[in-house]
Amino acid sequence: MRRLTCLAVLLLAAVPLFATEPNPSQKQRELLDKLLTQINMDRLIKSMMDSIFGEIEARFVAESTEEGDNPEYAAEGQEMFKSFRAKASRVDFDGLLREQFIHIYAKYFNEQEIIDLTNFYASPTGRKTLDVMDDLMRDGMRMGIDHLQPKIEEIMNEVKAEGEKRRPWRRTMADMRSIAVAVEAYATDNDEFPAGDYTSLKAALEPTYIRELPEKDMWDHPYAYVVSDNKLSYRIVSAGADSIFEWDSRRIVPLKEGETQETRYRDRLEEDLIFEDGQFVQLPVQAKPKTP
Repeated sequence: MRRLTCLAVLLLAAVPLFATEPNPSQKQRELLDKLLTQINMDRLIKSMMDSIFGEIEARFVAESTEEGDNPEYAAEGQEMFKSFRAKASRVDFDGLLREQFIHIYAKYFNEQEIIDLTNFYASPTGRKTLDVMDDLMRDGMRMGIDHLQPKIEEIMNEVKAEGEKRRPWRRTMADMRSIAVAVEAYATDNDEFPAGDYTSLKAALEPTYIRELPEKDMWDHPYAYVVSDNKLSYRIVSAGADSIFEWDSRRIVPLKEGETQETRYRDRLEEDLIFEDGQFVQLPVQAKPKTP
């Protein structure tokens, strides 16, 4: 699918716009040939095609190595790309793109405007504009990274935080899953779950099993952790919106033989969220998966 997507981009770039754009007049063609030569359009087209072919090559190799990191697979991908390039050499992609640019310029500029552009790019200022265009684009991208990206990330974080406040159970559930993954990784190495309270859990898991253990839920209340006497079962609990733990939410009751644990959904956000032995056993009804 990825390869088809990449090839579709190539075809879209190469298909002339004859069906959608008006044909340029003969005079426009003559003027635009001169303009495109003046602005070194052939170099730009070659750069575009090199980028497209580079992306296609990477996709061939990536898809060939999806089943494993085997040098033979990578070689097969390179072989397929060479076959593609051989077949692609039969098509004058550069000419197709140049023709496309002629139609695009003819769409937006009349004959006098094309002459004005050509004269401008023939002037010292115009030639300098072409010479420094790559530097202008590079500096512009750097400016975007240095000045715009932090602002964009700040806004995105604000939006994310607002969404988490509207749906606090989602982030809380994600935290509880992360805690559980670390707890179970510890058990894999030690044949039992960590003992003690949440403070002890933090000491046992950081930084080997988790870089930083989440300490509070989205209602800004500390999580609770309990483990059974035999250290073979555990619970992670959030007190919910009211920050008050239910009387039995921190108590582990062994299942009877043949009994299975199912998730209970509660109507109130004030009720506790409970994760036990690899699954949620109590959640707010807002977290219930939507049925098709």
